Amino acid sequence: MTMSAAQSKTQLADLNITYPLASIVHQTDRNGKQQPILNGFRRKSREASRAKEIQQRGSLRHIFGSVLSKFSLSEQQEDQQKAKQGRPLTSKIQTVGTTIQLRPSLLPPVSFVDADKKCLVLDLDETLVHSSFRPTNNYDFIIPVEIDGSTHLVYVCKRPGAEEFLIEMAKYYEIVVYTASLSVYADPLLDKLDPEGTIRYRLYREHCVQYEGCYVKDLSLLDRDITQTIIVDNSPMAYAFHPRNAIGCSSFYDDLNDRELQSIGRFLTKFQDVEDVRNHGMPTIDIQSIFPVQFHLVR
Repeated sequence: MTMSAAQSKTQLADLNITYPLASIVHQTDRNGKQQPILNGFRRKSREASRAKEIQQRGSLRHIFGSVLSKFSLSEQQEDQQKAKQGRPLTSKIQTVGTTIQLRPSLLPPVSFVDADKKCLVLDLDETLVHSSFRPTNNYDFIIPVEIDGSTHLVYVCKRPGAEEFLIEMAKYYEIVVYTASLSVYADPLLDKLDPEGTIRYRLYREHCVQYEGCYVKDLSLLDRDITQTIIVDNSPMAYAFHPRNAIGCSSFYDDLNDRELQSIGRFLTKFQDVEDVRNHGMPTIDIQSIFPVQFHLVR
């Protein structure tokens, strides 16, 4: 029997109340629908309404904020005010008569070893792994997570081929894991999933943008060429700002016959040399077709 969207949402909400871990692990249902954001974590984000407007291509970091005219406070006065208020200073570019405020990038500059690679952004939960708060028959490892002084166990099932996928993709891509979960859970998990250290950077919930009750991963904040950036995620809302850069995968729970990462890997291996990833039909992998791969364009 197929679970309705309302039932799925109710069960996910109940999960947040029953299990404290549900507040740090952000999961989706089998259709990729995100669990509701807890009221305790719900914040009004001014960035969301403007996030799509600040996407820019090129080497300059993406402009965020307004242009200060020559009649505004001087840079020194503004920084003094911020220092008194305990606010972080904003990166700036001084031009004739104006100061352009820049939002700090979520990532450092591309390293020398990755200079000629595209950026591959990977989701964690239900894309690379599925985690359970209760013992399962097919978990691969257990990670302890401490919450409010109590230690809780998370049972993690790896998507088949996850480790091999990371190792192979690292040959062609700069790998970034971008999760809506918290680092207290994601870090020990990734340490076990990626012992080879193929993942260059890790981004967490605080790096996401809240939009319409969901967490969105805004690729324009990464300081990477958007024409050379790909995101793989099972939640369509996660890449709502950049659908042309996305490979939408199915949600992984416990299917040990799943071969989706192998299919995606084959596609990405052939895709590494295109000039602009957005000009090519990015695929959503059909879970019913394993080999050969059948693609459906993301619209």
